Amino acid sequence: MQDTVKVKILGQEYEVKAKGGEEYVQALSKYIDKKVSEVQKSGSAVSTMELVALVMLNMADEITQINAETEKLKKKADKQVKHLIELIDKKEKT
Repeated sequence: MQDTVKVKILGQEYEVKAKGGEEYVQALSKYIDKKVSEVQKSGSAVSTMELVALVMLNMADEITQINAETEKLKKKADKQVKHLIELIDKKEKT
Protein backbone atom coordinates (compact mmCIF):
# COMPACT_ATOMS: atom_id res chain seq x y z
CA MET A 1 0.00 0.00 0.00
CA GLN A 2 1.25 3.47 -0.85
CA ASP A 3 0.83 6.50 1.35
CA THR A 4 0.62 10.08 0.10
CA VAL A 5 3.23 12.11 1.93
CA LYS A 6 4.08 15.80 1.72
CA VAL A 7 7.81 16.45 1.52
CA LYS A 8 9.81 19.65 1.20
CA ILE A 9 13.00 19.92 -0.84
CA LEU A 10 14.70 23.30 -1.28
CA GLY A 11 11.62 25.03 0.03
CA GLN A 12 9.39 23.43 -2.58
CA GLU A 13 6.61 21.18 -1.28
CA TYR A 14 5.73 17.96 -3.11
CA GLU A 15 3.07 15.34 -2.57
CA VAL A 16 4.46 11.90 -3.28
CA LYS A 17 3.01 8.43 -3.15
CA ALA A 18 5.45 6.05 -1.56
CA LYS A 19 5.80 2.82 0.35
CA GLY A 20 7.49 2.75 3.71
CA GLY A 21 5.41 5.12 5.75
CA GLU A 22 5.54 8.83 6.36
CA GLU A 23 8.54 8.85 8.73
CA TYR A 24 10.68 6.90 6.27
CA VAL A 25 9.71 9.11 3.33
CA GLN A 26 10.32 12.26 5.41
CA ALA A 27 13.78 10.93 6.35
CA LEU A 28 14.54 10.31 2.67
CA SER A 29 13.40 13.79 1.68
CA LYS A 30 15.53 15.37 4.43
CA TYR A 31 18.56 13.42 3.18
CA ILE A 32 17.90 14.58 -0.40
CA ASP A 33 17.36 18.16 0.73
CA LYS A 34 20.66 18.06 2.61
CA LYS A 35 22.51 16.72 -0.43
CA VAL A 36 20.91 19.31 -2.73
CA SER A 37 21.83 22.10 -0.31
CA GLU A 38 25.44 20.88 -0.16
CA VAL A 39 25.80 20.93 -3.95
CA GLN A 40 24.00 24.26 -4.16
CA LYS A 41 26.37 25.83 -1.61
CA SER A 42 29.39 24.59 -3.54
CA GLY A 43 28.25 26.74 -6.47
CA SER A 44 28.88 23.95 -8.98
CA ALA A 45 25.43 24.07 -10.56
CA VAL A 46 23.87 26.96 -12.40
CA SER A 47 20.43 25.63 -13.29
CA THR A 48 18.00 23.42 -11.39
CA MET A 49 18.63 20.61 -13.86
CA GLU A 50 22.39 20.86 -13.34
CA LEU A 51 21.80 20.84 -9.60
CA VAL A 52 19.64 17.72 -9.82
CA ALA A 53 22.16 16.02 -12.13
CA LEU A 54 25.07 16.74 -9.78
CA VAL A 55 23.12 15.51 -6.75
CA MET A 56 22.19 12.30 -8.57
CA LEU A 57 25.83 11.75 -9.59
CA ASN A 58 26.98 12.32 -6.00
CA MET A 59 24.35 9.92 -4.65
CA ALA A 60 25.20 7.31 -7.31
CA ASP A 61 28.86 7.60 -6.29
CA GLU A 62 27.93 7.06 -2.63
CA ILE A 63 25.87 4.00 -3.51
CA THR A 64 28.65 2.57 -5.67
CA GLN A 65 31.20 3.03 -2.88
CA ILE A 66 28.86 1.48 -0.30
CA ASN A 67 28.16 -1.49 -2.60
CA ALA A 68 31.89 -2.03 -3.14
CA GLU A 69 32.56 -1.91 0.61
CA THR A 70 29.66 -4.29 1.26
CA GLU A 71 31.04 -6.73 -1.29
CA LYS A 72 34.49 -6.56 0.34
CA LEU A 73 32.96 -7.26 3.75
CA LYS A 74 30.94 -10.19 2.37
CA LYS A 75 34.07 -11.73 0.86
CA LYS A 76 35.96 -11.25 4.12
CA ALA A 77 33.11 -12.81 6.12
CA ASP A 78 32.91 -15.77 3.70
CA LYS A 79 36.65 -16.33 4.02
CA GLN A 80 36.43 -16.25 7.83
CA VAL A 81 33.45 -18.64 7.87
CA LYS A 82 35.30 -21.10 5.61
CA HIS A 83 38.32 -20.89 7.88
CA LEU A 84 36.19 -21.56 10.98
CA ILE A 85 34.53 -24.53 9.28
CA GLU A 86 37.95 -25.93 8.43
CA LEU A 87 39.05 -25.53 12.07
CA ILE A 88 35.89 -27.24 13.31
CA ASP A 89 36.28 -30.09 10.82
CA LYS A 90 39.92 -30.49 11.79
CA LYS A 91 39.01 -30.55 15.51
CA GLU A 92 36.29 -33.17 14.94
CA LYS A 93 38.75 -35.47 13.18
CA THR A 94 41.13 -35.50 16.15
